Amino acid sequence: MELEKPTPYEQGWLRILDALRDNPAVDVMNEVRLDIDLTAEDTAFDELAEWEGVEIDADLRAAYIRFAQLGVQWRTVAPCPELTGEFHLTPLPLAVHEDPPEFTSPLFSDERRLLADKLRVIDDSPFTGTGSFTALRLQPGVGNPEVWFSDHRTNSLWLMDVDYCAYMDALRLTKGVFDWQHLFTDAPLDDDEFTGTAADLRAMLDVLPELFPTHDYTDLRARLEARL
Repeated sequence: MELEKPTPYEQGWLRILDALRDNPAVDVMNEVRLDIDLTAEDTAFDELAEWEGVEIDADLRAAYIRFAQLGVQWRTVAPCPELTGEFHLTPLPLAVHEDPPEFTSPLFSDERRLLADKLRVIDDSPFTGTGSFTALRLQPGVGNPEVWFSDHRTNSLWLMDVDYCAYMDALRLTKGVFDWQHLFTDAPLDDDEFTGTAADLRAMLDVLPELFPTHDYTDLRARLEARL
């Protein structure tokens, strides 16, 4: 039986994995690119609206992948400066029907735990097992859900200044460098607690333009400089 062909958008994500694997300065330690899951279709959003009253905007419906799993863990190799990254995407039509993530740490407040009940994970880090993830917050009447980042370093949740489509665009640029999400949160990157994160983000914006010169990192660099 002939396999379902990827859309142009999905082909773009496959090229991201190829670009990492084909780059001599990058070591791909783990990769998963499963076949398209035909249950990850637009009808899942209709079911979500019918069962839970959450109507996802049409723009988001057009910007998702259907691969059962798509992800990569990678690092740079000498003499390139050290940089590591990981992403692992769950198809949006499947993610919205998953259970919310568990927050076992006592550092999370009751308010955060209540918020987390509406979260559905779209990107996580199973290869390294850091525990960090990104999720959408599903709420009735909100067609363009909030995006939240759970940072394992601080055991905290951060609202991101992006929607799902913008998150996916930024992920394509950053290739999943750890903690890139904080470019879009209000985390105090100039605070001592985030010294390591700020240093990693600086390294990312020094190294990635060299590794992937056809991509434009101007906006991300300006965003970081405005925070330091």
